[in-house]
Amino acid sequence: MAEPPKPPAPGTEEILDKANALLGRHRAARPASRSEPPVDYPVLTEILHEATAAGYTEAQLEQLERDLRLELLGLLGPEFERLVEAKVHERIGAKVEEVMGLARKVLEAEVRASVRDALGEVIAAETARLRAGK
Repeated sequence: MAEPPKPPAPGTEEILDKANALLGRHRAARPASRSEPPVDYPVLTEILHEATAAGYTEAQLEQLERDLRLELLGLLGPEFERLVEAKVHERIGAKVEEVMGLARKVLEAEVRASVRDALGEVIAAETARLRAGK
């Protein structure tokens, strides 16, 4: 049975709020055409250094790291999904065309072979009928 979630380490909410504020500030200030994060984009190590300086225990830091990872995944997850979907959509059209082209070639070869076999049978049957009629 799964154990109930642990309460966040003391100070976690404050640091999460700071991380959210930084992310929100950068998101709002980022021009639509910009595809890379700003130079001063906060990273987990910077936040953890701040927490270490505040005197957190190792267990509290581990909990803080877990909380931050979950929070950041929650914030970045939808954007990541959108990017993955765009890449899949972009590549799937080419793959479908490739598969359809291959299927068309195989089907054409099968139809040609079937027609050739059927014509061979008809010619053989007609030839046999003509020989029998002599």
